[in-house]
Amino acid sequence: MWQRVYLQRLKRDMELWIERGWVTPANAQAILASSSGDATIRRIPQMLALLGAVLIGFAAMSFVAANWSEIPKLVKLALLFAALWTAWGAAFLLERRGHPAFAEAAVVAGLALFGGNIMLIAQIYHVDAGAPGWVLLWSVISLAAAWALPSRAALAISILLAIIWSAWSPPALSHPHWAFFLPWALALILTIRFSWLPGFHLAILTAWVWAGLNAEPLAASIGCGRGDLAVIFVLAALLLWLVGMRVSERSLRFGSVLEGYGIVISFALIWILQAAPAESHEGLFWLVLTLVGLAAIAAIAYRELNAGRLSVRDLVGIGALALGAALYPLFAASAGTVAWVYAALFIALSVWLVAFGTGRNNRFALNAGFVAFAIEVLYLYFQTLGTLLGTAAFFALGGIILIAGSLLMARIRRRVVASVDEGKSS
Repeated sequence: MWQRVYLQRLKRDMELWIERGWVTPANAQAILASSSGDATIRRIPQMLALLGAVLIGFAAMSFVAANWSEIPKLVKLALLFAALWTAWGAAFLLERRGHPAFAEAAVVAGLALFGGNIMLIAQIYHVDAGAPGWVLLWSVISLAAAWALPSRAALAISILLAIIWSAWSPPALSHPHWAFFLPWALALILTIRFSWLPGFHLAILTAWVWAGLNAEPLAASIGCGRGDLAVIFVLAALLLWLVGMRVSERSLRFGSVLEGYGIVISFALIWILQAAPAESHEGLFWLVLTLVGLAAIAAIAYRELNAGRLSVRDLVGIGALALGAALYPLFAASAGTVAWVYAALFIALSVWLVAFGTGRNNRFALNAGFVAFAIEVLYLYFQTLGTLLGTAAFFALGGIILIAGSLLMARIRRRVVASVDEGKSS
C-alpha cells in the first residue's frame, strides 16, 4: 500500500477509534508520528543503495565495452568474472554483518553484471546472446540468489525475467508455453515463504500476462474462439475469488489480494464480452472445461455457504456471474442480443457487488461495484444518447447527467462506507 494512502486511511481509523475510546488522543498522535516519517526515512538509504548498485553494474559494463577491442580475451573473462564475484562476495559479507538492505543492493549489482556478462561473453565467442535460453538462465540464477540471501529484489527480477523468457520463446500455434510455470511456481513458493505481498502481486500479474500472451495458442488447443476463451478466464477468475475468500480466514493479506484480482478480472472480462463481442465456436473440450469450472465454483461456494462465510444473496450473485459467462456462446449466436443481455447483467452484478462489499465489510469490493456501475452507465450513455441527439444537446445533457450522477453516487457511497465502518467497529 502506498505510504500516503496508508496514512490517510490510518488517520480516518484513528478518529473513529478515539471516538469509541479505544485509543487515547496522545497515543493516536504517537502512532501517526511513528508511521508518517520513520518508514520513509529508513527506506531512503536502501533505495539509494539499490540505485547505486544498478549504476555500478552499468558503469562496469560500459567500461569494458568501451575498451573491448584493446583488452585480450583472457583479461576480458577475468574482468567479467571478477566484477561478478566481487558483487556477490560483498552481498555475502554484508548479510553476515547485519546489513540486509545493502546486501540486496550488492545482489542486484551482481545480477545486472551477470546479464551483461552473458552478452559480452557471447560476443567474445560469437554466440547468439538473443536466444531466450539465456534469459531463462538469468532468471534461474536470480531465483537461486533470492533463495540463498534471501533477497526480495532478486526474487522480483527472477519473476520478471521468467515472463520475458516466456514472451521471447518461439510461439507455437496450438502449444502454449507451459514451461513458464516451472520457474514461476518456484518463485511463487519463495514469495509465500517470504510472506512478501508485492512479490505475490507480481506473481499473479505475470500469470495473467502469460494468459494474455498465450491466448491464441490456448484457444487453438482448446478448439474454441476468443469469446469462449474469455469465458474460461472468467471462471478461472471466479475460482481465484472464492479461493481468496477461503485464504482470507487464515491470511487476510494474501486472501484479500486474491479476492481483489478475482473481482477485477471477472468483471472486466464480462464487460469486454458486452462491449466487444468475440467470435464463438466452442468444441467438446471447451464444454468439458466449462462444466468442470462450474462444478468447482459450485462446490467451493456451497462449502463457503455452509461454513457461514457466504450468504444466499452472495451465492446467487456468484452463480449469476458464472452462468452469465458460461452461456455467452448461446447469446453470441443471436446477433445484437449479447450487448443488451450483458449490459443488464453487468448492471445487476455491479449493484450486487456493492451489497457484497457492504455485507463482508470489504471496502475494495464496495468501491469496485461503484466503479463498475459508473463505467457501465457511461458506456450505455455514449452508445445510445450519442446516436439520438445533436452535438450541442448531447454535450449539455451529458454534462448534467454526469454532474448529477457523480453527486448522487458520492452521497450513496458515503452512506454505504459509513455503514461498513460501523460494521467493522461493532
